[in-house]
Amino acid sequence: MKRNILIIIALLSLNIASAQDFFNALRYSQTEYGGSARSMAMGSAFGALGGDFASASINPAGLGFYRSNEFAFTPSLNINQINSSYLGNNESEDRYRAVISNLSYVATVNTNSNSGLVSISFGAGLNRLKNFHSNSYIQGFDAQTSLLSYYTDYANDIGNPESFNGHYEGLVWDTWLIDEDPDPNVIEGVYYNDLTDYTDYEIYDSNNNLLGIGYEATGIRAHQQKRISSRKGYIDEYLMSVGLNINHKLYMGASLGLTDLNYQTSVIYSEIDNLNKSDYLNDYKINTETTESGVGVNFKTGLIYRPFKSLRLGASFHTPTFYEMTFYEEKTVKAHYDQAIGNEELGFKNNWESSNSIRYNYNLATPSKINLSAAYSLSDKALFSVDYEMVNYAKAKIRESGDGYDYSDQNSDINNALKATGNLRFGTEVRVSPNISLRGGFNYFGNPWQSKFEYRDGSSIDIANSNDTYMAYTGGFGYRQKHFFIDFAYRLNQLSYVEKVHEILYTNPNNGSALANINEFNHQATITLGFRF
Repeated sequence: MKRNILIIIALLSLNIASAQDFFNALRYSQTEYGGSARSMAMGSAFGALGGDFASASINPAGLGFYRSNEFAFTPSLNINQINSSYLGNNESEDRYRAVISNLSYVATVNTNSNSGLVSISFGAGLNRLKNFHSNSYIQGFDAQTSLLSYYTDYANDIGNPESFNGHYEGLVWDTWLIDEDPDPNVIEGVYYNDLTDYTDYEIYDSNNNLLGIGYEATGIRAHQQKRISSRKGYIDEYLMSVGLNINHKLYMGASLGLTDLNYQTSVIYSEIDNLNKSDYLNDYKINTETTESGVGVNFKTGLIYRPFKSLRLGASFHTPTFYEMTFYEEKTVKAHYDQAIGNEELGFKNNWESSNSIRYNYNLATPSKINLSAAYSLSDKALFSVDYEMVNYAKAKIRESGDGYDYSDQNSDINNALKATGNLRFGTEVRVSPNISLRGGFNYFGNPWQSKFEYRDGSSIDIANSNDTYMAYTGGFGYRQKHFFIDFAYRLNQLSYVEKVHEILYTNPNNGSALANINEFNHQATITLGFRF
């Protein structure tokens, strides 16, 4: 399996299905805090507030604020829209999905004391940390890069078709998208494809004797490119938590989290000779189906201190989540030609198809997190809360799980490509009547990418994703009685990033023209029904 990656290839993509690299590590390390509609409406800034099961995922000391038992259930509707711009062409695609963001139960035991240990609360439930559901459509015309160039260069580096990787260049070789020059005088650039223009050159030895001919690419024949992607999946966290109330001043808590991760992608990439520039090729498609799943475990602990009634200060620590992962990918290449091609052994035909699949296991450790938070209330009329989360994405680690594969190069790349950053969450709540509250919030996610990637030889390249942005805007309202409450929240995630349309060698000077600009909007409407008793 081709697990060694070319840095520029992976750095220019957010969601391409591939072997394990820093994009996998980042995808599963960047999580949000779902939970109840109240916490979502306030931007998940619950590190110092408490009294909500979202605290179990952020700062479990918040469970110490419970005074009674509670059951809560939170369904959500997600609407994802992705707008792409590639080679001057704009496309849009969307996806709808109903999910469960929270299901929880908290039991509180009061000691009937106003000093020392006042109460203990035990919580169990589910909080959703991430949704992967989305569709995207990227299309460009007059493309000057080609995925076939990437595979052709690999073929020429390898030299022997028997050594081609059956999941990569071997598939395009089997469908005649890469062919071999039969001229025995060609000793360099033997393999070629029909979307590339070539020029020949003579090769001499040190005594100026002609050894043979070589071919090098001089350009790509303009053509149409399309990539249709469908993604789905989630990260759910199942929690067992405890919170202590000491003197109504100090609150302490801990959570044991078990995570369930599932990520599935279906990507159809195609290149089409829409201008009839190719001698034989009409079009080809590569259909890639990927499933990645895993279970993980983590531990969270925290405290909240109340120096006086209106102020709360919180801090929490999250250990890495340690995942055991399974990766499965099936790839099918279908090539269509204007005239029958092949050889005497395999036959001649207009349509060729080849498939392959791979499966393996690996372990992943996401980085640890530190949350610092503060909340201030104005009597019973309003409250303000702010959380700052520190996380070093460069500390994510990929490890083997029994097959003996060495991931040290991938971990070195993670360390060179990613960095430490901070995520800011802000929330507010205003009580407009004894039973009704209005809420709002804002999230800013720090960019996790280094500005440059430093190679081992001292050279460097710019990282295109270092200009990515990720923000969220939230709002909602709630109605509460003594034994019942209902909350509504709306959350808009707004992302802007660049995404690689296809793999391309870093030596290609046109690497920037294989990038699409993406604006993604994720709308989430959430409602929580809760009962206290």
